[in-house]
Amino acid sequence: MSFDIPTPIFAADFWMTLWLTPIWFLAVGIVAGFAVLLGFLGLFKVLSRVGVLEKLRRDGSANIIAAAITLILGGLLATYLRIGGGSIVFRSPSGSFESEEWAMFCVATTMMIGIVVWAVLFCSSSRFLGELRSLLFEGVGLYMLSTLGTLAAIGLASTFLVPDPMTALKSVPELFTSQNVDRKFEAPPIGSDGVAPFQKIDLQFTPGNLVFIQLKSDRRLLLTDGPSISESREKTLTIEANQPIIWTAKMGAKDSPLPMAEEAQIYVQNQEVDKAVFEVILSSAPKVKESLTFVLVALFVVVFGLLFMLMQAVAPKAAAIALSAAKSELSQPLPTILMMLVALTILLFVFLPFHTLGEDIKLLKDCGVTLILLAATFQAVWSASTSVNDEIEGRTALTLLSKPVHRRSFIIGKIMGITWIVMLMFLVLGSTELLAVAYKPMVEAREASLDAPTWQQCHNEMIQTIPGLAMAFFQASVLGAFAVALGTRFSLIANFSICFSIYLLGHLTPTIVESAADGLPLVEFFSQLISAVVPNLSHFSMEAAIDAEVSIPWTVLASILVYTTIYGIAATLIGLLLFEDRDLA
Repeated sequence: MSFDIPTPIFAADFWMTLWLTPIWFLAVGIVAGFAVLLGFLGLFKVLSRVGVLEKLRRDGSANIIAAAITLILGGLLATYLRIGGGSIVFRSPSGSFESEEWAMFCVATTMMIGIVVWAVLFCSSSRFLGELRSLLFEGVGLYMLSTLGTLAAIGLASTFLVPDPMTALKSVPELFTSQNVDRKFEAPPIGSDGVAPFQKIDLQFTPGNLVFIQLKSDRRLLLTDGPSISESREKTLTIEANQPIIWTAKMGAKDSPLPMAEEAQIYVQNQEVDKAVFEVILSSAPKVKESLTFVLVALFVVVFGLLFMLMQAVAPKAAAIALSAAKSELSQPLPTILMMLVALTILLFVFLPFHTLGEDIKLLKDCGVTLILLAATFQAVWSASTSVNDEIEGRTALTLLSKPVHRRSFIIGKIMGITWIVMLMFLVLGSTELLAVAYKPMVEAREASLDAPTWQQCHNEMIQTIPGLAMAFFQASVLGAFAVALGTRFSLIANFSICFSIYLLGHLTPTIVESAADGLPLVEFFSQLISAVVPNLSHFSMEAAIDAEVSIPWTVLASILVYTTIYGIAATLIGLLLFEDRDLA
């Protein structure tokens, strides 16, 4: 649903408006996320004066308390969603959860709740608050803040181009209140005098938010917006028995069977001698459904911001290794070269014709996300080899571990450092990809001599790309974790070879299993072994969603997050086993 331009300076089809309005939605979400993080920092400052929390952190009771609170909150949320609660923010596009989707979604949500709970209990220490400045404004923390801040500045600077931004902001509360309504009413029959009374229907709804209406009756009814035909302001509607009337928002407000005026009343009159049962089914959505972007982007900023700070609060030694590894690798020219090459290639894809008969944007999404994945994976494997293997061979690790630093902290710190490098690359290159995808519909429209797209179309194309970027990040993080584990024993070339083999086998796993089915027992055994040991990286692909022009459900992303966590933990354990008896002398 489009909304009005507050100023006549720019037309709704002005190319800057179409392009920058989706970016403005991202910018507002980032600013909202920063505001929430500032609120958490204020809470941490207040809680730092509570002495009992410091005692709980020292004796380990804080971990038990945090785990208990997380499980309780996660269980309550799971129960709430299971019994049908929640708004469109928490539900899949189909409007319901399958049992497996519900379980994975609840597990992923519980993990995010755990990050918040642990952050509240551990980031409120005086030691952490003293280290906060260097954590956020040095090294990889500064780079990530700068990237998000730059994207937010670009979006906010275009506020004067955005059509009716206040309506979009006011639509955020409607995300949590919009829902389906299914109610039945009774209408009295025709009386002995041959006249049936007009029955008032007690039905509350916001006309501008309706997206679906279904009216059904088992008797012939007359529907008006007044207590009589003479007092009705709009035309009356006849509802035939057992012939439902269906309306969707695409049909326009003029064809709505219900009055669309604010505070309009509804009356029905039974046209038959038997009592009538009148059923009304309504579905409502926010006036600007794209306002969901505010919530999702803010949630991303808050969760990853708290996770970054929690790393320093819970494991300061591992965090020091992680930040040092990330800072050292980012000081090298390779990350900058990779990001510049990929960013320029993505921008070239915007204007490069793919000759796909109007579907160039699909290739832009696919090629852009794939390039970002390959660049981030290459950087992760390279950094893991140089940061782990070279330090071991060069005896730098021996000097570090001669201090009160456990080998466990060394491995975990290196994995976290590689993950933050990958995150930075995805923030920079992902922002470039989103800018390119938001602009591409206008290029296609000009090339095909079509009408200019709406800003909603540009926004939808951009938003459909974000889940693909998230899955590519998860995939690069898993491969980076395995690269760190292998870096404890193998050199750069060997590490690249093994990780490349994992990448190929991971994407070919479904094909290998399918081709080996009902074949030789030995071949089938090895195919099953590969599928059990090697991560199935085909789960991290969005090609099918791009081809079908559908969005990836959030429940699928939740499942992939859990899958990534499991393999990340497995890679960490492998690294600990390989490094435990590694001779450093």
